[in-house]
Formats: sequence, C-alpha cells, structure tokens
Amino acid sequence: MPSLAQILQRLPRLDRQVNRDETIPLMVDGDFITFQGSLNPTGKIIAIRSSRILSRDYEGIEPVLRGAITLSILRHENIAPFLGVAAFDGRLSAVTELMVRGDANSYVQDPQVDPRPLLLGIARGLRYLHGHELGPIYHGDVRGRNVLVADDGRALLTGFECSFISNLPFDMTLTSPIVGALRWMAPEVIDQGRATAEGDVWAFAMTAVELFTGEEPISHIRSGKGLIVRILRVKPDFPTEMSDRWRAICAPCLEFDPGLRPDMMTIVSRIEEMQ
Repeated sequence: MPSLAQILQRLPRLDRQVNRDETIPLMVDGDFITFQGSLNPTGKIIAIRSSRILSRDYEGIEPVLRGAITLSILRHENIAPFLGVAAFDGRLSAVTELMVRGDANSYVQDPQVDPRPLLLGIARGLRYLHGHELGPIYHGDVRGRNVLVADDGRALLTGFECSFISNLPFDMTLTSPIVGALRWMAPEVIDQGRATAEGDVWAFAMTAVELFTGEEPISHIRSGKGLIVRILRVKPDFPTEMSDRWRAICAPCLEFDPGLRPDMMTIVSRIEEMQ
C-alpha cells in the first residue's frame, strides 16, 4: 500500500489557502460534517467536508480520501466541481465550490420546485460515472442529500465517500465500505456491502421517490431492523405525486433481480423521451 503522504501528493493541497467558518456547519450528515469557508486569495466561497471522527491514521480518513480521489478525476456538468483537499485539526477535508441553493432534498421542500429536471441531471451524472473513460465508477450513496443544486438549477452529484472506482489511474488499495444510506439501498447491496451499477440504479429510483415527495423513502418505518426486512421482502411503493410515466421509468429500477434493472443510459433515454 502506498503511504498516506504519497496518496495525498496526487491531490491539490489547499491547506494555506482555505479559511473555515466553524460557527455554523452547513450540514451534518451521518459521519460527515460540512462547513462554509473561503479560498484565498480570490475569496471564493467554498464547502469544506470532513469526517466527524477525529483520526490521523489511514483507515480513519479513508472515506474522505476516497471521495476526494473520485472527485479529482471527474469532469461533468452534473458532478460537483472539486477544488482540492485541506487538513484541519487532524481531519482531512474535501473542498468544493459552495452551492447556495443547497442539496436536492432541501431544495424540493419548496412546492414550486419541479423535481424532474433534477432527476434528469442525476441520471446523466450516473450515466457519465458508469461509462467513465477510465472504467466504471459507482457512486454508492445516491440520495437527495448527496445532490447539490447549482445556481442555474443543475443537479450536481457529490458525497463520493462510498464510491467504487473499478480501474484507478494509480496503484492504491482502498477497503470496500458498507455502502450508503439504508433507505436508498438495494437488497443485494445490504448483503454484499459494496457499490455497484445496479445498486446505483435502485438508489436513483428511491431518490426519485424522495424528490417527488420531499420525504425520505419508507419514512413510516423508523427502526433499522424493520427497514432491512421491508427492503429485502417488499418492493417500495410509489407516491401519488409520481405520474404513471415516471412510475414506468422507476419500476424496472426496483426489480429484486439486479440483472433485470435497466442501465443508466437506458434510463436517461427514457427520461429524455418525455421532455
């Protein structure tokens, strides 16, 4: 395994350029916390995402490092722009541009917001990942909190801490994490614990449910054990807010057999046909 220093040398270091505002975190999401900051000398407003777990060893910072490495090789209009990494108090942080409209889940709480353009952008971002020139990349944690909204309303995928890169452009060993948030997780991902293309497709459909309703999927079940039983045995219900055409797009994504789910190229084509 390469040393931590060798891995970090491959990423843009912004330690002396980043000012972090610690007064109010932008978002606390599971094991991660995001602060607002600014980038010297331009004064650009930025988002600084760190693990909430204080650790200086490789294993402790791996999720943030994984997300930073993935973002560093991505260039697409539906992927959050990556600026670099910085360290604060022993925590490695990923630095991206700040999107003042926030994440997709928060954004759709406004009843005037139409979730359909966001979902098309998410689908296009996933199509790009799965067909990446270096080999397929799987997100592993697709959900509204991991989709930012640009000033022009575009969906931007972020939150790549659970991602899987099938063919890294350099030699590096990363352990496979338990993937993503349970409510969006495909049955086989619960068993296998790693990101896959088919798992992303399932999570895309669950994100569609989330953004059409403004609520987390399967929100009536609160216990983790109850959620796992429900996901493994019963297909998710579609809300009344989803049209028949959107249900027709999402239903095949939720097949229990991963091999029966469409790929993201097919999903994008079906959505674009409705435009």
